[in-house]
Amino acid sequence: MNKQYALGKDGFTLLELILVLFLMGLMAGIVLPFVVSTLDRVKLQSEARQISSALQFARSEAITKKTLFTFNADIDKNQYWLAIPKEKEVTQTKILDETVRIMNYQGSEETVSDGTFIINFYPRGNSSAGTIHLQSSIAESDALVYAITIDPITGKPRIKLLEE
Repeated sequence: MNKQYALGKDGFTLLELILVLFLMGLMAGIVLPFVVSTLDRVKLQSEARQISSALQFARSEAITKKTLFTFNADIDKNQYWLAIPKEKEVTQTKILDETVRIMNYQGSEETVSDGTFIINFYPRGNSSAGTIHLQSSIAESDALVYAITIDPITGKPRIKLLEE
């Protein structure tokens, strides 16, 4: 009788193990989409802050060096860089994370959805202004959109979360 109890106990332990593994798999399946969407949101927010910092840097360099400084972006290649056109100098080239893409740039005269665009920063601190829209490239249907708006008078960027 003692051996039957031991066999029954081993069988029960195996059943418990299978049940625990099933529940862990079920919980992982439920939690994983939330974790992935949170990571995408963090990457998007991080890229928006980095672009805003690059814009701030371009503005301060234009003021400090007393020369035109430009923020250039290529929407198709998903990258941006800073330049001093007068000296034909390019600095700070950066490719965005593959989960983030530049949707478009809305300038005062046009909206650019592909190709390149340029935002000028002048020695007095003002700029050619505009709004850069960033979006996650993974789940485009319900993705968050960040708008980075550059003020024409002060040249300072402001980040705003838009509901798409």
